Amino acid sequence: MAGGQPLTSARGLPMPFAVFDIETRIDKHLLNQVFAADEGLTDEQAYERYRDETQRRRGSDFLPVTLHVPISIAIGNVGEDHALRSVESLMPANYSEEGLVREFWSRYERFVGTMVSFNGRRFDLPVLELAALRYGISAPIHFGESSAARHRYSEERHFDLLDYLTNHGAVALPGGMNLLLRMFGMPGKRGMDGSRVQEYYESGRLDEIHRYCRSDVVQTYFLFLRVELMRGRISEDTYRAASQSSARFLIEEGVFAEPNGKP
Repeated sequence: MAGGQPLTSARGLPMPFAVFDIETRIDKHLLNQVFAADEGLTDEQAYERYRDETQRRRGSDFLPVTLHVPISIAIGNVGEDHALRSVESLMPANYSEEGLVREFWSRYERFVGTMVSFNGRRFDLPVLELAALRYGISAPIHFGESSAARHRYSEERHFDLLDYLTNHGAVALPGGMNLLLRMFGMPGKRGMDGSRVQEYYESGRLDEIHRYCRSDVVQTYFLFLRVELMRGRISEDTYRAASQSSARFLIEEGVFAEPNGKP
């Protein structure tokens, strides 16, 4: 992309792919202001009521993207050989939610490769876009008319694995990412999952959220690698070599407690 600079790892190596994931909290005060205006409810009361109503209406208490605020962002830097080079939590100096989002967009705007996500087109990127609106962040490359990242079916700038595997929503995928990971020997979701992030956040367990986010990036990477093999973008030899050289991240980020599985 013209004018951009490659996203680089701590070692300065160019990365053609960047696997990313975010974790969020709910903006209970905004929810109260909009959905319970002038009712005299506390933010917590408004949140509990709205969540219960959402559960009854939709069979899920997952709230709209408009109410989500990013609190953790992890990135896995992938080399030209498709090997995972590093996994990091974006941690700007003097951490703040606004600083976190600004760090993401600053790096994103310089990145000339492909972002890889699972459900990033429906959740992660819309949440980050709304956060740019919230904090007044300029991202002209991403939001420009020629941006491939916002073209519904383009994989050039953003490859959403869920979009690809469901043929852009043509088929359902019960079991989601957890099921897909377990298909080829990954542990999938264990213990911590996205539904508990709000609880962890309110308990001050942000470091654990960061670690969970990084572990999700590692598993998303191995799903990406498998999909690249499936669609013939890499050879079996490249797949094996990338898997073997990247396996250490399964231990380092707590995906496997012991080296007892091979992706």
